[in-house]
Amino acid sequence: MRDASRPVRMLRGFAILIALGLYLTLRGYHSRDGDQAYRLPILLHQQTPSLYANDPFVRAFDGFNPHRGYLALLDLASRPLGLSVALAALFAATFALNVAGVDRLARLCWPEGRGSVGVWCVVLVLMAKAGNLGTNHLFEAMLLDRLIALGFGWIAIGELICDRPRIPVAAAWLGCATLIHPSMGLQLGIWMSASLLVWSLFEPGPVPSLRLAIIAILAIVAGQLPGIGLMLAQRRQLTDGLAPDEFYTLSALIQSPQHMVPHLWRLNQWIAAACYPILAIVTALPHLPHASMARRRLVMATGVGLLGLLAAWIGIEVVGSLSITVFQPFRMATVVRGLCLILASNHLCTLWARGGAWDRCRAMVIVFGLSGDLAWIVATTVELTSLAAERVARGMGRVAGPLVLGLGLVYLSRHDTESGAIPLMLGVGMALGSVILKRFAAGFSWNRRRVVALVVLSWLVPVLALLPHGVLPAKLSARLVEHCRFGESPVDDLERLALWCRVHTPAQARFVTPPGPKTFRLWSHREVAFNRAAGPYHAEGLADWARRYQDHVGFRGTLSEFAREYLKDRQALDRRFDLLSDEEKASLLRSQEADFLLAASPKPDESGDSQSLEAIHVEGRYAIYRLRSPRDDEPARMAKGRSDRNRLTEESR
Repeated sequence: MRDASRPVRMLRGFAILIALGLYLTLRGYHSRDGDQAYRLPILLHQQTPSLYANDPFVRAFDGFNPHRGYLALLDLASRPLGLSVALAALFAATFALNVAGVDRLARLCWPEGRGSVGVWCVVLVLMAKAGNLGTNHLFEAMLLDRLIALGFGWIAIGELICDRPRIPVAAAWLGCATLIHPSMGLQLGIWMSASLLVWSLFEPGPVPSLRLAIIAILAIVAGQLPGIGLMLAQRRQLTDGLAPDEFYTLSALIQSPQHMVPHLWRLNQWIAAACYPILAIVTALPHLPHASMARRRLVMATGVGLLGLLAAWIGIEVVGSLSITVFQPFRMATVVRGLCLILASNHLCTLWARGGAWDRCRAMVIVFGLSGDLAWIVATTVELTSLAAERVARGMGRVAGPLVLGLGLVYLSRHDTESGAIPLMLGVGMALGSVILKRFAAGFSWNRRRVVALVVLSWLVPVLALLPHGVLPAKLSARLVEHCRFGESPVDDLERLALWCRVHTPAQARFVTPPGPKTFRLWSHREVAFNRAAGPYHAEGLADWARRYQDHVGFRGTLSEFAREYLKDRQALDRRFDLLSDEEKASLLRSQEADFLLAASPKPDESGDSQSLEAIHVEGRYAIYRLRSPRDDEPARMAKGRSDRNRLTEESR
């Protein structure tokens, strides 16, 4: 007997394939960048112990390493496939996992909705950049461990809110999330356990009963035990060696204030984050009285998440709990934003189905407004205005909404540093274009040939980026690789210089680099004395990291003073490295037991050499220097002496 669900699965498979191609085309793929730049060296050292054998950052993870599960997965995939192929394959799998999980949640939440509700929800989640409290996006254009864990989380939530919950399966997914990303997996487990209790207390009917909820919680705890066990074995090393106030200053105020300390986040971030639940409430609340069980559960889970974030804020800002701060509970703000978009997705589906010009503009303004904080605030205001005007008089929505949108675009054009007016206008243009196109394509329908053509078109840019060097014009090829980089192809001066160092410097060489750029260690396969973004997590490693940071920027003062300077202007603090004299940089090389210096390239009117440092290679904005040997210093001193004597002679004349 033929499986009736097979065509549906094939259609969804094609949809995910098209979505991945479009995402790579529009957002790109950034391998060996961002967080990968300082996590992959840990993997490379595990695979080849002689690599980064004495690197302070890499070896700090011998003692405390929360990425063991993620690195084990990368190791398993990269040994037979190679690192580049493994990263790309796991990224594709992570994308499919997140898309499938979000799509299923939307269809479970809105069973009475049209079939496109899942598509709208996926688009919203992939577009969302606004309101990222804790600086964690719903999805990014590279493979990250938290994105894998988040994908597992979406699947687990879907297993729990459906009509027939599969508790063992959900517990297994949450357990996998904890193995890959312990913090996020454990937080998801706590959240779902609290949601199960709320469902059992407030959901009408006998299912789920309190007894069943307790059994489900025990299953979740059992699934979390392997991941928790790995972390408990390292727990003592996390804080040993530093006083609590020093550990808080180093980890929360200097290393990761953007992740841990709510009062340091911008006001626009908070307002944009608040727009998510506001939009979800006004669009989903009218449908709640006759909602499906899955939608009621999702609404209650969102409420539990919001209460959890409030409790986390109190624990961090009011109580001042170090444990809560280091746990980074605002990672769950990312999941709350996703659930709010799921609840709002049917509203966009309805607006688009109406077919009117302004209705479609409203839908696209919401989609493109997610690209930035101020743009999202404007988009939410436009939608709230339109909904309120519709309640008063239906015709008013077509007047008040465009008026607010026009005022918002004027404001964004003058005040938004992210240029949020451009994506909003693009969304309006696409909406109006769809209305015009609708009149000329009334009889259009999809067939196999058109689906294949769409797949080919969506993958055109990624495939062109994979072509060997020399097939396409050099400038076009460089732009494609910069947008969609799958292999080890350098795209800037720093990466090209790092590859030169990999070939022309000893394998065990150590470099002193500016605090900011974080890709040099990975691309050069050489040790780096210090990098600001690459910081360990445990007390001993943090203390060493902070000392090296102060040495690199020539700071002399207490730890609290250093934290104030960092929070005041991190970029200005980093620029102090460039202001060090050649003698100070030479002294830094000696104190860090380093062999080479990465710094700004010599100015055109300079020779590039000094009494202390010698430039050995220049690549655009950067250059590699080494200490001058005593034998090389003597000719320089003699030449300088001759120059000084000639200058004095001329002045006397």
